[in-house]
Order: sequence, then C-alpha cells, then structure tokens
Amino acid sequence: MGNTTTERNTIERVLEAIGRETGLTARVLQWQPQLNWHTPARPDALIEIDVRPHAEQFAAEVKNLDRFEILHQLRAFWPRQAKPALLVVAPYITAKVAEQCREMDLYFADTAGNAYIRAPGLHLYVTGKRKPDDLKTAEEGKITNPAGLRVVFALLCKPELLNATYRDIAAAARVALGTIGPVMKELETRRHITPAPEGGRAQGRKFLEPQRLVQEWVAVYPTVLRPKLNIRRFRAQQAGWTKGLDLQPYHAFWGGEVAANRLFHHLEPQTATIYARDTPKQLITEYKMRADVNGDVEILDAFWNPNHVPTIRDLVPPILAYADLTTTTDGRNLEAAKMIYDEFIEPALRNQA
Repeated sequence: MGNTTTERNTIERVLEAIGRETGLTARVLQWQPQLNWHTPARPDALIEIDVRPHAEQFAAEVKNLDRFEILHQLRAFWPRQAKPALLVVAPYITAKVAEQCREMDLYFADTAGNAYIRAPGLHLYVTGKRKPDDLKTAEEGKITNPAGLRVVFALLCKPELLNATYRDIAAAARVALGTIGPVMKELETRRHITPAPEGGRAQGRKFLEPQRLVQEWVAVYPTVLRPKLNIRRFRAQQAGWTKGLDLQPYHAFWGGEVAANRLFHHLEPQTATIYARDTPKQLITEYKMRADVNGDVEILDAFWNPNHVPTIRDLVPPILAYADLTTTTDGRNLEAAKMIYDEFIEPALRNQA
C-alpha cells in the first residue's frame, strides 16, 4: 500500500517546518522505500536534509506520538544503528514526549517545528512550539475507547467479520450492538477500511492498511482497555508451574511471556499473564496461589468471544500477546514481541490488505 494523502501531507509540512527552523532544505527522495535492514513495515518515506557540505538521509515514519508506549515500540522494531536513521514524523509532539525521545535518542520532527535530529554537522533540538491553529485537537475517537478497542481487536483477529452482520461483530467483541455502527464509520472515515457501498451491504469490505491499525491498537490498549480488565495479582508457590500446563480446561488463555515461550521456546517467563472469562478459582486453588499486589501471576478478563475470535490452542490471539510484551522496556520481551509480529501478525496482515 502507498502512503495516504494525510501522511504525505504531514511529511511535507514537517519538511517545511524543518526549513523554517534551520534554513536547511529538506526533501522527499522516495515514498515507501525498500531499505536494506529489517523492519516490520516499510518507512513512509526516504528524506534528505542538506547539511553542508553534504546531505543526510533519514527513514521517515509518520506516527502520532501521544503515548509513551509508541516510543518503546519504535525502539523495539527499528534498529538503533540503522542507516539511514529513523526520523519519526508527527503532526504534533508535546514537550514531555520530546524530552523522552531525546533520552531514548529517537529522532523526531513535527509540523509546528519541534524537532530532535542529530547528524554530522547538525544538532537540532527544538521544543515548546505551539500546535498549529489548523491542526485539530485529537478527540477521543470511537475506535480508541474501551468498547471500540474490543471491536477493532475482533476485526483484526478475524477479518471476515468486516462483512458480517453488526450483530455477529458485537457478539465476537462482546459489546452492545449500538457500538458497531459508529466504530465502522470511523474506520471508514480514517481510511482503515474500504467504505460500504451506498444503499447496499458491506460485502467486499477490506482493510486498507491493517499494519497501521494494529500499531494504533497496540499503542492504546495498555492505557485504555487493559486497566478495565479487572486485573488481579497472585503469587504462585511452586516454581516452574506454568511448564506444560494447558489452560483450556480452565477456559483461560496464556498471554505475554508464557505465550511467547509456547510459540518459540525462546523466552523464559518471569511473569505469567492469564486471560479468563471468569476468575479461574480451580486453577488458583490447585496451584496454591496467594493474592499479592506484586505477584508474578496476573489474571485479566478475556474481553473477546473465543467462539468467534480464533486462538492458537490455549494462547491469546497473537496481537494481544504482542501488545502485552511491548508494554515493558525489557529487551527480552521486546525481542519476543518482534518475533511474534514477524511470524504470526505480519504475514496475516499482508493477506488482509
């Protein structure tokens, strides 16, 4: 897929802002270039900034940097020493996020002129520029509230639901029927899905750029939906109790580190994350778990309908395991998250677009 008009406009406005702040000429060399280093998706553009006596190139990626989790995701999936370096392009970046980017050595630039870019002969750090008047304040959209996130999750996990009845989508996402219409409309408006034909059924509807929708969902999930899932903490009394344990009899699913371990046998779990429809009292009793706010076992409500949303055995859908792993700064977890993305999520998304 090529860049949307909105993303191209954002990049062009940012390049103009760089020119205003620095007097340097910045230009787009190529849209969605194929680079020689591995990332989950192509950057939106290859840009060049004239820095005397030469020009420096950057891989520009458009992101809304409104949550710190997005920064960790970017650091996890874009090699720090890659050439050309990553430049995150955003409509607007607050001073707090700008400072976090600088601490992480993550280059950015926005349409207001805020920027952090380093290269031979160039060290640019500008913050505190006010948001442009024509840049609308991002509202709390229908697809980024708790109910909307449930719907988007179900659609991403089972794309054929895009052409199902609203009642079927509501059943899969476990939300009220009235939630579906506004969510689908916003997905159309924001060009995440093709619009439904006028006066007809939505047959043939499909995702336009599912990779972007996944990244948006993953960025919002930890702070909006996850805290609503009745998180309970316990401490298991027996070491290694998760090994080989099948959660299907308990109507529960492994997430996070245990899911990654089951998929790749690569990550030794330090925390056990379990999603269950109801509190699995039998499991808690059998493994002598004790309530502990700092415990190494977390149990959350399963927010999807497993009869409609496909899973792998007793594991949560890959997108959810990926989301949980990227909420930490633990290098092992981020590496495991990238493996899940590359092996399970990206190939599935490629077939959807």
